[in-house]
Amino acid sequence: MRVSLLLILLTTIFSCKNQTETKKVKGDLNYTAANQQSVQLEAALNLTANIRNQALQADLELKNPGNDLLTINDIELSTPEGIRSIPETGNMGSIVLKPGENKAISLKFHPLNDLREFQLSGRNGYFKSGYNLLINTKSDQDSSPSMLTIPAKLTEPEYKTYLTKYKIPATSYKFNTKTDFTAKQKLYLSNLKQLKQSPFVFLSDQEIAVSGINIRLSSYCEKDTLNAKLFIVNHADFPVRINPDHLGFGYTGESSTDLTNVKVIKISGSQEKNLIDKGDRVLIHLKKYFKNPDNKAVLSFNRVFEFSNGTPLFKDNVELIKLTL
Repeated sequence: MRVSLLLILLTTIFSCKNQTETKKVKGDLNYTAANQQSVQLEAALNLTANIRNQALQADLELKNPGNDLLTINDIELSTPEGIRSIPETGNMGSIVLKPGENKAISLKFHPLNDLREFQLSGRNGYFKSGYNLLINTKSDQDSSPSMLTIPAKLTEPEYKTYLTKYKIPATSYKFNTKTDFTAKQKLYLSNLKQLKQSPFVFLSDQEIAVSGINIRLSSYCEKDTLNAKLFIVNHADFPVRINPDHLGFGYTGESSTDLTNVKVIKISGSQEKNLIDKGDRVLIHLKKYFKNPDNKAVLSFNRVFEFSNGTPLFKDNVELIKLTL
């Protein structure tokens, strides 16, 4: 009887112990991170990736081993190149730990992995093989902040397998700044009565600015499908009307039967979707089949933007240059 009671007691204790243990969440990618400790903070990290959502989940176990009140002001995720991202969901406010106190938190990131790809395509890029989680702390007895860094890495075979399976060759486009587009456009605007001031024209790799109308391009092409966005802001003193049916992405010799799917989204401003008043912001999505064998393309938009009397804002279309992402 004593043996049976002892077995029951041990089984109960073992069962309770298992129930209180923290289970590590598993993801599509599971990064390895060693526990880190400083005078102010002890931290254990479980970092996992959801490939479909392009999200990283950071599950943290935090402990204050000291005798002072500890405040964690912010937590950031950094790539090896130093590009930092803040959490989008989770315990994003200040976290206060009393002496000896433990706390578990869960944070979700959509990390910016590749700055060049983001600028060209609007996408964050593929996951990195490693990240650093940066925890900024401050003690109530010490005014100077400190940082605890937790490295998290995939093994080389794991990362190679991920890229082999999921990385798709892609291209993007930038404006060709070496043409005479700027000079011709400025001359064209100087002869229009709609402009009360001297015309201003600026062309960079991703942006066109014309007398207060700013247009930014982002694009990527995968598996012969082009996705492009035009983000438009009106800082001018005049309204501009959009004719989205005239917007196109093409190249010399392209068949006129190729279809383009264009969607206009009014982010802010007046209720009329195809009218851009001063202060309005508009996003135009463009999607089409686009198998371009050439290194150049053309953004057809000289009939897309008009003054209120129907006069086109642009004289010519603008040439594009293809880039590999």
